[in-house]
Amino acid sequence: MDKVRVAMVGCGGFQRYRVGNLLKVKEAEIVALVDPSEEQVSLMREAHPSTYELPSFSDHKKMLEEIKPDAIMIATPHTQHVDQIVDGLEAGVNVCCEKPLVTSVADAHKIIKLRDSVKKIGMVSYQRHFQAEYRTIREKIQSGEAGAVQFIAALQGQSWLRGTKGTWRQLHSLSGGGQLNDSGSHLIDIILWSTGVSVDSVSAYTDNFGTEVDINSSLALRFKNGALGTLGVVGNGFGWHEDVTIFCEDMVFYVRDGKLSTVDRKDNRYKAEHLGGGSTPDKNFIDSIRGVAECESPFESGLEVIRLTEAAWESAEKGGAAVPVTA
Repeated sequence: MDKVRVAMVGCGGFQRYRVGNLLKVKEAEIVALVDPSEEQVSLMREAHPSTYELPSFSDHKKMLEEIKPDAIMIATPHTQHVDQIVDGLEAGVNVCCEKPLVTSVADAHKIIKLRDSVKKIGMVSYQRHFQAEYRTIREKIQSGEAGAVQFIAALQGQSWLRGTKGTWRQLHSLSGGGQLNDSGSHLIDIILWSTGVSVDSVSAYTDNFGTEVDINSSLALRFKNGALGTLGVVGNGFGWHEDVTIFCEDMVFYVRDGKLSTVDRKDNRYKAEHLGGGSTPDKNFIDSIRGVAECESPFESGLEVIRLTEAAWESAEKGGAAVPVTA
C-alpha cells in the first residue's frame, strides 16, 4: 500500500493540529472531512489550504459509504467515540481515536472484540508512547535494570474548569466524565504503560465544583505487584503543571516539565539528555496499517485507562471506599 486514504471524523481545534501532523506523513492521503458544524469544516480549510478541495460530510456513515477510506481518525466528543469506532470497523476501516478511547469498560471490550473479528488496526492516540523520556523508563523497567516498581506519584494541574466552561466537555452526556477522563487520561495511561504494572484497587475522592463532571480528583492506588501510588488531577488550577515520579528497587525516575532525570542506588543523579525519539501516533498508525510497524498504542491501552477511571468514579460515589479494578 503506497498511500493510506484517511478520512478525518471531527474538524475541531485538536483535529486541525492532527491534520498538520498527518500532512507530514508521506504515505498518508487525507480524502474527506466530517463534522456536523460547517463552521468547523471552514476553520479546517482555513488552517490547511490543502483540504479546500476535499469533500465534506455532516455524517460519518454517509462518508464511509461514499468515500470508502482505508482509515478514519476520530476527534469528537467522547461519548460519540464508540459508535463511530464501531461504524468504521464494520465498514472494514482502520481506526485511530483520540483519548479517551471510550467512556465505559463495556464499550472498550466491545470495540476490542470487533477489531479482532474484522482484523483491522485499532489505535488510541496516546502520543506519550512515542516520547523518548517515557520510552526510556519503559525500557529500563522491562529489562530489569530498574528493579521492581514500588511506588508511583503522579500529579497534573491546569485551568480546565475555566478553560472548558460553556463547552461540551462539561456536559456529562457528551464528555462522559470530567478532567480525570480528559487530560487526566494521558496521565493514567503513561504511568501504566511506562511501568507495565496493573492496578488492583483504587480509593478516590472528587470535587465537581458545581458542574456535571469531576474537576479535581485524588486517587490512592494499590497495584497488583504490591506497589502503592497516588494520582492527583487538578482541573481548577492555573496554567499547566505535571510531574511523575516512579520509585523502583534500584532506580528512581523523575519527570519534571517533560524532562527526565534518574537516581540510582548510590544516589548518583543523571539528567537524561539526547535521548533517541520514537515515532508519532500519526506515523505509527499509518505504518501499522501498511504492515511495516506494530501499533504501539492499541485499544488495550484505552481499556486499561477506563478500567481505572471507572473504578475511581465508583469509589468517589461511595465516599472514597476502595474499589477493585477487575472489569
